[in-house]
Amino acid sequence: MITAEELNSHYAKTSTDAEYINTPLRQTAEPGYSLLSEMNVFYLLDRLHATAEGSDALPAWFLRILAPIIASILTHLINNSLSTSHVPNQWKIAVIHPIPKVPDPASPSDYRPISVVPILSRLVERVIVRTYIYPAFEIPPTAENLADQYGFRPTGSTTAAIIALLHHVTTLLQEHEFVIMVSMDFSKAFDTIRHHSLLEKLGSIDIPDHIFNWLSNYFHDRKHITKFQGEVSSIAFINASCVQGSGVGPGSYVVGSSDLHPKNSFNILVKYADDTYLLVGSSNIGTAAEEYDHVASWAKTNNLKLNPSKTREIIFSKRGFKGSSIPIVIQGAERVDTIRVLGITLSSDLRMTKHTEKVLTSSSTSLYALRVLRDHGMSTFALHDVAMATTVAHLMYASPAWWGYASETDRNKLQSMLNRMKRRGFLLSTTPSVVDMSQAADSGLFRAICGDSCHVLRGIFPPTQQIKYNLRPRIHNFNLPINDKCNYIPRILFKDTY
Repeated sequence: MITAEELNSHYAKTSTDAEYINTPLRQTAEPGYSLLSEMNVFYLLDRLHATAEGSDALPAWFLRILAPIIASILTHLINNSLSTSHVPNQWKIAVIHPIPKVPDPASPSDYRPISVVPILSRLVERVIVRTYIYPAFEIPPTAENLADQYGFRPTGSTTAAIIALLHHVTTLLQEHEFVIMVSMDFSKAFDTIRHHSLLEKLGSIDIPDHIFNWLSNYFHDRKHITKFQGEVSSIAFINASCVQGSGVGPGSYVVGSSDLHPKNSFNILVKYADDTYLLVGSSNIGTAAEEYDHVASWAKTNNLKLNPSKTREIIFSKRGFKGSSIPIVIQGAERVDTIRVLGITLSSDLRMTKHTEKVLTSSSTSLYALRVLRDHGMSTFALHDVAMATTVAHLMYASPAWWGYASETDRNKLQSMLNRMKRRGFLLSTTPSVVDMSQAADSGLFRAICGDSCHVLRGIFPPTQQIKYNLRPRIHNFNLPINDKCNYIPRILFKDTY
């Protein structure tokens, strides 16, 4: 029987760097800096949602109720922590709640560690991320270094990542007979990343010295305990990881991976957090193994490790090309005809039939759950909300990325599922069609892109043109690319209404 102590030791071993180097603090930091006002802290506490408590055992409801009383005291403590670059020791202890990865877990590696840091620590971390780290992402050269990263950024999303991936694939297919995509997996990336290299990259972005020192102190001398089946382990010390369940962890990992780029400029990397995809055109297929070794070398430098057993290859090609004759280019990789990328099933022919089949199968299963909710007395309006938030959201997930590649038959099948939900009373009869929902998603994303010059997708949009004449206003001022009804960018730019 697996114990909490065994799990805690296993996780601590994973997050231990044998080549740990202590990062020196900056001596130019200015103490006495105040970031938050008492009103800021009160609003943060008053708007707390129900969330898991950390090792300090302070629950969200307790902090929310006491907000008028403790806001002043906490304001002083938080500002003092930031100005002196000192993180309270209680905030450095994470609580791990293991979640099984397989139906019948038999070893500690079969449990995924879900870390929870104290709520107050999370609040301060989010303030730092929103005030300093996210704005620094938009300043050169950091902005250029993050151009291929679509995760854990203010405008990043899986939808944007898939749009960029398909855009690059089709662009390469204009010049190459086929494109090979290599899907790479880092083993426990968030739990093993090296602190020294991470802080070195954090130090290169535009953040104040006292905030850099605070982050350095935050990662130094971290600890965790594990709660499992009613048991609580002893404290274990770690010197690696970016603390996955924290507020600064995701953004820190993005910075940590910002220097990972293709060795050859004609190849392309698309990243969503630690999910990394390499695209190589047929004329440059000989460089694919070199690129893979380059990623493996980068991973070793950052105390990460590529997992060969989860490396996949897929060949995207033009119609009529037989990709089965191409030998595997990455030793140990598995060649596949379909691959799941961030929740979307992509096929080698870029059709969406396999994706819609999987989505419809899982949606049919969810209808049973909706029926159970109705039989147990859930109100009609609540049932409609649940259906929209679950089944319909799953049907239309990331639709701007794949809608153009779906055939009329695929779209009709999706609409048939929606009609079935209406007949069974799970949805209102006035619920928009899948076509209308797709168009609304397309337009909403386009408005977000047009309204933000730093949007993650602006880099692959065509440049804008300045009109010097007093002509009828255009819907947008982007240059028009080659018309393509499949890809999101040309599809939305040629559209006449938004």
